[in-house]
Amino acid sequence: MPRLPILVLAVLVAASLAACGRERKEASGLGFQPSSTTTAAAYPRVGMKLRLPDNAIVRRAAAPGVFRAFIGDGFLSAFAYRRAEQLPRNRGELEAARRRLERAAKQRSPSFKVVRSRSTRVDGARAIELVGDQEVSNARLRTRSLHVYKGAAEYVFELGVPVADFERLDSAIFPVLRDTLEVSGKIRRRG
Repeated sequence: MPRLPILVLAVLVAASLAACGRERKEASGLGFQPSSTTTAAAYPRVGMKLRLPDNAIVRRAAAPGVFRAFIGDGFLSAFAYRRAEQLPRNRGELEAARRRLERAAKQRSPSFKVVRSRSTRVDGARAIELVGDQEVSNARLRTRSLHVYKGAAEYVFELGVPVADFERLDSAIFPVLRDTLEVSGKIRRRG
C-alpha cells in the first residue's frame, strides 16, 4: 500500500476534525451517498479507463499517482507503477504476492489490521484485494486496496473511509470501479 494516500487522508481527517469539532461528528452521520450516475475518466499516459461517481471531486496526482477522488468523508486514490520485476503469472505467485502485501501494510502502519484479503481478476488481469483497519490521526479508518497486475504495470486503487461509513461507500464505489476498469499494462515515460 502506498504511503502517500495514507498521509493525504491523515491531513484531511485532521483538518476536518479540527475545523468542525463536534459538528463534524454529527455531519458524518448524514450518510453522504456517491452519485449513482458516473462519468468516464481516461488516463492514456498510464493506459487506464474507468468510471467514477459524478459527485466525486477528482484531482490529478503526480506520478506514480494518477488521481485522487474525494467522495464524502472518503477518498479513492489511483497509482500506476511500471514494474521491471516479473509480475505474478499464476495462482501460486499471486498468493505469494498477496501475503507480501499484507506484511508490507502491517510494517508501514503498525496499527493496520487485515480484515480480509483475496486473489481475484479484474479486466482479465490477476489482482489482489486487501481490506484493513488502521488508526490515522486518532480516527479509525478502513481501507480497501486493489492491486491489478497487467503487462509491465501494477495499478493500485485505494479507498479510505471512516469505519462507520465503509460498507455503504465501498458498496457504491468499488463495484463500479471493478466493472468499468480497463487497463493496458503500458505506462508511457514522461517527456
